[in-house]
Amino acid sequence: MEIYLDVIWLLNFLIDLLLIYLTAIVLKRNIKKWRLLIGAFIASLYVFFLFTPVDYLAMNPIVKSFYSLLIIYASFGFYRFRLFIQAWLTFFFVNFAVGGGLLGLHFFLETDTNFIMGTFATQTSGFGSPISWLFVLVGFPLMFWYSRQRLETIETEKIRYDQIYPVLIKAAGMTLQLKGFVDSGNRLEDPLTRRSVMIIDMTEVGQQFPKSILQFTKNPTFADIDLPERFEGKLTMIPFRTVGKNNQFLWALRPDEVVVYEDDTPYYCRNVLLGLSYTPLSDRHDYNCLLHPKMMQQKKQSS
Repeated sequence: MEIYLDVIWLLNFLIDLLLIYLTAIVLKRNIKKWRLLIGAFIASLYVFFLFTPVDYLAMNPIVKSFYSLLIIYASFGFYRFRLFIQAWLTFFFVNFAVGGGLLGLHFFLETDTNFIMGTFATQTSGFGSPISWLFVLVGFPLMFWYSRQRLETIETEKIRYDQIYPVLIKAAGMTLQLKGFVDSGNRLEDPLTRRSVMIIDMTEVGQQFPKSILQFTKNPTFADIDLPERFEGKLTMIPFRTVGKNNQFLWALRPDEVVVYEDDTPYYCRNVLLGLSYTPLSDRHDYNCLLHPKMMQQKKQSS
């Protein structure tokens, strides 16, 4: 059997280059090109050890760990111990994610399978892995792109959910437990009292309100509806504008108490109105009210 070691090395060099680059993307670090090339070059040299008399050492987990530390040092340098270990562990995570995804894709597409001594296996021939070189050349860039997209999506979702806070509202004898999203574009205020207005999704929490309140606040005209006594003096109208629409009005409720929880720490929010909106706020139902930015700026820790 003829083995083209230079071709094997080149393939490993390109793969290591992408793995180190993806590690830098996950860590949000700017990596210099020369460091990226040196790190990939050192990583690719590992393949030569597999064709030497000391190949048994190359397969030792301890040797692999120290060799990976050398790769990380060459690629990212050493500034602080915590950052160095973080890069090292992330490098392993990226390798497992991409390599595992590539192997999983292979077995997903594999149809020529059988059982060998009770073990599920694939038939193969030639040198090395059952994954063909063509599959690696095509599949690895695909898994690189897929892993990058998934990691960026996870990060985006984390940022999104980090801005969602538990909210407790007491108003007109009701207690509402909501999930609030900080809407940086919300500038709605009562023009008379200058109170900030947080928006409540009545399509999700409206069932907790009396039916007469729902009928009254849904109807744009001032219908003759008897309101519960506990709501008297609590309702007000707020004028607002949206893109392409002017002179609109929103019914708002004066709450008795609004508490926002951040890291299990309660904060009282003063001078707030509850805007009653019948337009769904989130298509994924991950929050049901929009918090005004001033609520987070002026919050006071409760005793």
